[in-house]
Amino acid sequence: MWCVKKYFFLNSLPRSGNTVFGSIINQNSNVSVTANTILTDVIYQLHLLKNNEIFLNFPDKESLDNVIKNSFNNYYKDWKAKFIIDRGPWGTPDNLKLLKSIIKNPKFIILNKPVLECLASYIKIEQPKNIEERCNQLMSSQGMIGKNLWSIKNTIDQKENYIIINYNDLVNNPLDQINKIYNFLDIKKFNHDFKNINQFSANNIKYNDNILNVPFHTIKTGKIKLDKIEVNKYLPYNIIKKYSNLDIVQ
Repeated sequence: MWCVKKYFFLNSLPRSGNTVFGSIINQNSNVSVTANTILTDVIYQLHLLKNNEIFLNFPDKESLDNVIKNSFNNYYKDWKAKFIIDRGPWGTPDNLKLLKSIIKNPKFIILNKPVLECLASYIKIEQPKNIEERCNQLMSSQGMIGKNLWSIKNTIDQKENYIIINYNDLVNNPLDQINKIYNFLDIKKFNHDFKNINQFSANNIKYNDNILNVPFHTIKTGKIKLDKIEVNKYLPYNIIKKYSNLDIVQ
């Protein structure tokens, strides 16, 4: 049977604790935090078909809109969880507009960690030959960090329905922060085990980081621990100066 699901959205920077957060929440079989979503691209590409010559020749808008509006239900049809927390840059202007054409009042979880710490974490694990060039790529409007930062800030600027969870608070007081999320999403609380964190899995699928050549999504299992990054150790001064004032203001 196709159960009715509710969808929420995780709006966060890469390397800000997403995998740990998902590993904790996914202990609850009734809730599933996804990996990096592909649905932002799927829905956007479907929307672009409205400019296609074949569509314009026979503009059956209602039928195409039906495909778009059922994207979430079709994609997550075989997922057992009732509540899906889809992780991706849903807050960018185009994505937000398309999302709200499908889900009228979306709720966003913003997982907050200092931008420079996320950038330094990226450099630490990737070890690129040209650090400055790689940092600028990551921070561009279509880069992994820049696009998600744009998404977060636009979500806040547009006064969407969101909650901010600080990474340090999640690690230092996970029970309080997870319960805060359950209250925000109006989901029944679950007895999570914060001393036995496993590798991330969603719908019995795990990340294949071999495709990336670096273990981006491998976490320290067992008890949740603070992962403090020494920014000065991994980022040159000019990069620190360039991107030092981009953190979320609460």
